[in-house]
Amino acid sequence: MSTIFIVWIFLLLIFSGVPGFYYLYLRRVKSKPWKLKIDKTHTPPVTIIIPTHNEEKMIGFKLENLYNVIYPKEKMQIILIDDASTDNTIKEASKFVDRNPKLDVKILNETKHRGKARALNLALKYAKNDIIIISDADTFWAADILIKALPYLADPSVGAVIGREKVLNSEQSWVTQTEKIYFDLTYEVIRLGQSKIHSTIIFHGGFGAYKRDFLSEFNLETDDSGTALDIVQKGARTLLIPEAICFDVFPVTWKGKISTKVRRASQLVQIYTKCLKLLIKRQLALPKKIAMPEIFLYIFNPIVFLLLMFTMSLLILEHLPYSVFFPLILLPALVRPKSRILLIEVIQNNCILLSALFALILRKKFIVWNVQEESRLLLTRDMLERESLI
Repeated sequence: MSTIFIVWIFLLLIFSGVPGFYYLYLRRVKSKPWKLKIDKTHTPPVTIIIPTHNEEKMIGFKLENLYNVIYPKEKMQIILIDDASTDNTIKEASKFVDRNPKLDVKILNETKHRGKARALNLALKYAKNDIIIISDADTFWAADILIKALPYLADPSVGAVIGREKVLNSEQSWVTQTEKIYFDLTYEVIRLGQSKIHSTIIFHGGFGAYKRDFLSEFNLETDDSGTALDIVQKGARTLLIPEAICFDVFPVTWKGKISTKVRRASQLVQIYTKCLKLLIKRQLALPKKIAMPEIFLYIFNPIVFLLLMFTMSLLILEHLPYSVFFPLILLPALVRPKSRILLIEVIQNNCILLSALFALILRKKFIVWNVQEESRLLLTRDMLERESLI
């Protein structure tokens, strides 16, 4: 048997075995009860910060969605921090505020486009409540999201929570269908399992609620997830609350999807590189049973994937019959639609992570965020009304 083939089998076992066993472990853990003090009467005053940049089309829907949330209006402070928009974002927001005086809305306007994290840190100075909630302008909350999520912050060990993301336009294209399957897998099993063990540090901008005691500033380099890691390093837990739901409109084309995921992957590679350094120094507060598999998946498994593809190419060049052998191995995964989608996602995501690793080596960082135009154009009032979001 060819030595290259043995190496290929070894790489395949590593590439598929580590995430496979990790997934099975988290699937078992996620069903365990929370070991937390969850107070369903916990309804503290909150400050909701909305960062915007050229959100003329979205901001009216966003503010209407917040008005629809089931929570005492007198306990809600809303800060809209605009990062130097060149459209009518401020004008549209001001119109809504004038029509709805019951909402406590403060509008801040930066004159220079400096990025999301810097905008959030400016808004943080004007927050008057101890619970800070971040929500992007293109994300919409289920009406009960606050009464579902905030009871978990009653526990002294919890420093921050996120809601579960769902794709609002999941049936619009094959691309959005694949994203729905990916979201279901990551939130229902992986992020929930991590939270039951201790914490998940993969945060997002749709809904994140933070205790001011653990939040001095938002991480300038890696936004939401970097901030979650900072909070864990301060001794608190950061959790996914699966019943707290928020919705995103996702691009329907591969180009839009890749654009969204590349920036996200760059941040995650930076975060887990930092985790690796802290782990080596024995300073990482995140439990090893979470940190080590995640570091492997985001840093090392893409390299294993590259070696796997390289050795497979050598085998095909050396022995032409292998060109038939490899498709036969993949055939079981290609027959079932869900398995086929998962296989494509695995290949795609590892390619994106490889590009993010190279970007990190070249010291290319994605700090200033840009609007995803495709998803903005897709959103309609009917789409929001169908889910009772406005």
